[in-house]
Amino acid sequence: MRLVLMGGSLRAASLNLRLSRHLLRELEARGHQVSAYTGEALRLPLYEEGAPPSPEAQALHAALGEAQGLVIVSPEYNAGIPGHLKNAVDWLSTMRPSPWPGLPVLLCAASPGAFGGARGLMAWRATLANMGALALPEAITVPHADQQLDAGGAPTDARSAAAVPKILDGFLALAARLR
Repeated sequence: MRLVLMGGSLRAASLNLRLSRHLLRELEARGHQVSAYTGEALRLPLYEEGAPPSPEAQALHAALGEAQGLVIVSPEYNAGIPGHLKNAVDWLSTMRPSPWPGLPVLLCAASPGAFGGARGLMAWRATLANMGALALPEAITVPHADQQLDAGGAPTDARSAAAVPKILDGFLALAARLR
């Protein structure tokens, strides 16, 4: 299955970037083809109506057009969507054909806080639903990620470690049925 993974913050030491690398390895180990757009690949020009999309935005659009599912690994900025990720979504929402209608999406987050980024994922759900994407009801969240992610990005706490393969299975099953 072809998948796109998008996320992380723009910082090299991002907890969400670390988690995204772990999820990328997990998906590839299951035999899936994953195109990853993280860090600098998401440093797009600010969306401006009428401006042409950058080559980077066009590449992301093309990848999503061929994908059977999208994994978003999102930091939580003030309980919302980080600006660089919202900017990418805004670019994609104006490009044709729209990649969003019916696109299965898995939401993931890691945070040093007790909620593991779950509050920010609520804003994602509203944005994705508005565009017609289908977010899996379950999400991967890693609370206290500054202490609960190993160097490779794998969760070390029992709850998160057990949830990752189960939620990935549910997402992949949904994507296979829908696409």
